[in-house]
Formats: sequence, C-alpha cells, structure tokens
Amino acid sequence: MASASLSQEPARWRSSSAFIVATMAMALFTDTFLYTFIVPILPYMSEVRIGLDPDNTQRMSFALLSQSALISVIVSPFIGHYADKSGTKRVWLLSSLVVCLIGTFALAVSMSVVTVFTGRLVQALASSVMWVIGFSTIADNIKQENLGKVYGLISVAVAVGTSAGPMLSGILFDLGGYWVAWSSAFVVIVIDIVLRLLMLERPKDKCKGPDADDLPDPENAPLLQPQPSEVVPIELRMRERTGLRFYITLFQHRKFVAGAVSYFVFAILTASFDTTLPLHVRDVFSWGSTQTGLLFVALQSPGIPLSPIVGWVKDRLGTRRPITIGFLVLTPLTWLLGVPGDERFPWANEGYRGHIIYSVTVALIGITICALNGAGTMEATMAVDEIESKQPGIFGPNGGYSRALSISSMGWTLGSFIGPLLSGVLVEQGSYFAMCCALAAICLASALNAYMNLGTTWDPGEEDQEQS
Repeated sequence: MASASLSQEPARWRSSSAFIVATMAMALFTDTFLYTFIVPILPYMSEVRIGLDPDNTQRMSFALLSQSALISVIVSPFIGHYADKSGTKRVWLLSSLVVCLIGTFALAVSMSVVTVFTGRLVQALASSVMWVIGFSTIADNIKQENLGKVYGLISVAVAVGTSAGPMLSGILFDLGGYWVAWSSAFVVIVIDIVLRLLMLERPKDKCKGPDADDLPDPENAPLLQPQPSEVVPIELRMRERTGLRFYITLFQHRKFVAGAVSYFVFAILTASFDTTLPLHVRDVFSWGSTQTGLLFVALQSPGIPLSPIVGWVKDRLGTRRPITIGFLVLTPLTWLLGVPGDERFPWANEGYRGHIIYSVTVALIGITICALNGAGTMEATMAVDEIESKQPGIFGPNGGYSRALSISSMGWTLGSFIGPLLSGVLVEQGSYFAMCCALAAICLASALNAYMNLGTTWDPGEEDQEQS
C-alpha cells in the first residue's frame, strides 16, 4: 500500500495544474523565442551564408513573416478540428516539438533560400500546433475563475520570449559567432522537451454524466485514459455539432465574436507600432538603435508585471470593463502618438517637447495595452463552457476548446499580418499622423464593441436571459 502511494506521488505533481501551466508557458516562450530569434542574424544568413544582395534582405524578412502568417491561417482550423477528436493532446504537444526541432535545425544549417523557407515553414507548422493545443490544454486543466490570472502569466512568458529571442541571439552572435548563437535556441528546445515529456494531462471534468458524484476520483483514476464513445449517451452524440455546424454555433455566441474581434484589433495595434516606430523616430528625431530599443522596452516591458494583475481583475470583473477601458484610453493616446513631428502641431515640436511627448505616450500605451491581453483566448474558452453548460455533449466527448481557440489564433495571426500592411499604406499614402488617427478610430470602435458584447463574470443563466 505504501509503495503504491509513493508511486502515485510523481504522477500527481506531473499532472498538477501548476506544472501544466508552467510547461505550457515554457512551450509558448520557446515558440516566440524561436520566432524572433532569427531577426538579428538574418542579414548574416542571407548575405554571407546564402550570398543574396543586401538590398534583398528586407524583402526576404517580410516574405518569411508572410509565409508564417499564411501557414498559421491555413492549418489552425484543421489542427483544432482533429485535436478535439483525439482523446489526448500529449501526442500533439510532443509531435510539435519534433517538428519544431527539425525546422530549427534546417534553418541553422541552411545554405540556400529554399532551405531557409522550408525550415521556416516547418517551424510555422509547429508553432500553429503549439498555440492551438497549448491554450486548449490550459483550458482543459484550469478552472474558469482562474483563467484571467493564468492567461496573464502566459502573456508574460510570450512577452519575455519575444524580447529574449532577438536580444540573446544578437549578443551571442556578436560574442561567439553564428553557431554559438544557434546553440541557445537548441538549449531552449531541450528544456522544453524535458518538461513536455514529464507533463501528464489531467483533463477538466465536464460532468457529462447525470451525477458528478458518480465520477471517479481524478487523483486515483488512470491518467490519459481515453473515453470510449459507447459511454456517451446516444442522444448527446446525435446532437453533437461537427464540421461547419460547430462554427455556426460558435459564431452565434456574440461574446465569442466580440472577443475574437478585440484580439484581432489588438494584433493590428501591436504589429503597427512595431513596424512604424523605428522608422518614424529615425526620420523625425534622428534617433538610433539605442533610443529605439529603449522605446520598445517602454512599450513591451509593462506587460511583464501588469499582465497577471490585469488577469486577476478580469477573473473578478469579467472582460468587458477592462477591455473597454483599455480601448477607450488607447484612443487619445494613439492619436497623440502622431502629433510630434507633424507640422500642423507646432506647439508639440518646440525644442525637445516632441521627444518627451512621444516617449511618454509610448510608455502610457505600453501600460494601457496590457488590458487587452487574453481577450480572444478567454472569450473562446468561456464561450465553449457556456454553450456546453446549456447543452452538455454538444461539442463531443472531448469538447471544443481546440477548434474555438484555433479561430482566436487565426484572428491574431491575421491582425499581425494586416497591421504592417495597413500602417505602411497609411504612412506612405498619407502620413504617420494619418495612420495614428486611423488606429485611434479603430480603438474607439473596438471600445464600443467590447462594451456592448463582452461579458462580466460568467453566470450560466446570463446567456440564457440574453437569448430569451
């Protein structure tokens, strides 16, 4: 008896919510780390190893970004569909690591354009799996009242990975050369492999049966045990929403649609800032890489301490008020961002006044934009829970998290792709101020969307009242 008890202890911590969240945070850190890792060393890869003309480096960078976005948009719905049909997500998580390792190795040894794009394509496939399955695994194992805090912590991991990738690769490349830089990427992957091999799933009980007390104790039940379809009542299987019917049901849920739109706009904003900020401060203020880097620190670093706090607030108040306030505050800030350097506002360009206004505005945007973290993912998770609470089994024995979260992932990817295109056209055809005015208008419309359609703390009866 004692030996059996001891043998169960490792499985308990390996399947604990804390360890699963830590593993998924590391997985998404790895993904964003590898996504941005290549940026500082891409000029060396394209010009020295491949032998391209330096004038083509920027074009190659944009093409790689476009390829990753396109792959994610295409494959995410398929990943969500088949992941929800499988009884376990462990195979998906481990397979994505193998695919990621292959793609990273191909990139590292590449000596041709074809190999670079092939390696990046393989990495994009692994990334799509990780984003959909990673968030779905979290949704399976975390109670709804803790989703905000957990997604806040995940946002921290993503932010750190995004910042650490180019910083570490650039430093190691300068100090030790090409292969020393790539060694850090493989070390991160190895750590991720160890954690994912240790992790065991502990799916969240959906109480499909009539009496939840009759269900086995999850601490003593075998882990990763698939549920045979025979135990699902035939009437539940007959009304299960599959294929196109699943998405029709999901898009009839207005909170889900509002969350996905908010997530899409969030991606447009961040991508637009990242794309236009370096060129604008260079042209207007004659700032170099050091000043630009400090601006990005001011824009991105507030999310590290503030995201968990914002998540805690969302767990208590719901997503409506934080996201509405976030978009409302971003509206004047985004407009003000375009004022310094514009000749129509001479009061903002006297001496160093424009420098100060722009820097302070960027810092305030970095603080405010934290309110938008987790918009699409939280609403997607809660939408599935709300629909299933009224119609148990409607999304099948394994639920619909993966399919719902794949839509959110597509929205973020599309926003990240459209953002640079939209901001680039507005700046070229108009001005930086025109771009900021357009983004401010989008923020104002998004605030209205959030206020009218997002929810407060979840109440299963609330949605019934709204639809009646």
